Amino acid sequence: MDLLLLGAFLLVAVAIAFGSWYFSADRRALRAMKAVPLLPVGDVREGQKTRIVGRAELLETLTAPLTGRACAAWRVAVLEQRRSGKNSRWVTVLDEQESVDFLVLDGTSKALVKANDASVVLDKDWKDSSGLFAAATPELESFLQERGLSSKGFVFNKGMKYHEGVLEAGEYVAVVGVGRWERDPERGPSAGAGYREASAPRRLVMTSPDDDMLILSDEPAMLT
Repeated sequence: MDLLLLGAFLLVAVAIAFGSWYFSADRRALRAMKAVPLLPVGDVREGQKTRIVGRAELLETLTAPLTGRACAAWRVAVLEQRRSGKNSRWVTVLDEQESVDFLVLDGTSKALVKANDASVVLDKDWKDSSGLFAAATPELESFLQERGLSSKGFVFNKGMKYHEGVLEAGEYVAVVGVGRWERDPERGPSAGAGYREASAPRRLVMTSPDDDMLILSDEPAMLT
């Protein structure tokens, strides 16, 4: 009976953990991205909601707060270990992001991504931790304190995990949004075409849908 109860408890724990992961905001955003058809930039129709993929080219430069990397978008998560008796769990105490406009180049065409209000789901390729025997670096502690947090407990250091993901120049990225076509301000009209709008070189602009946010991600599953 004891083994049956233990097995049932483990099954419930696994089911809860899987449910928390599967129904998290990031997983929901990625499933929504994958459900949108992937098109080459040049094939997107005016006003169409679509997914495009290409290499990122920076127009403005952000500095990732934990690593100092130059990027068009970053996302940072901080988790703290919370204990209750003999049990412990990791709780997200900070989830912060920032993004700016950038270009996506897919080989033959380019798109301007209006990413100031985007939902950012990035592979967190930089990780660090601190705890009882490893204090947070001064830089990490300063980052936390600026946000009203600290790695220091009343007596001992707290168990903390730090994750950061960035979208760097040249990195492949998937973007889901609504495509709009505009005259390309970086190029003049086609040779011999005059200044007619229809014949001028154009670029795609990806913006947020009216009822949702623009989503960008460098997760491999979103790139195909």
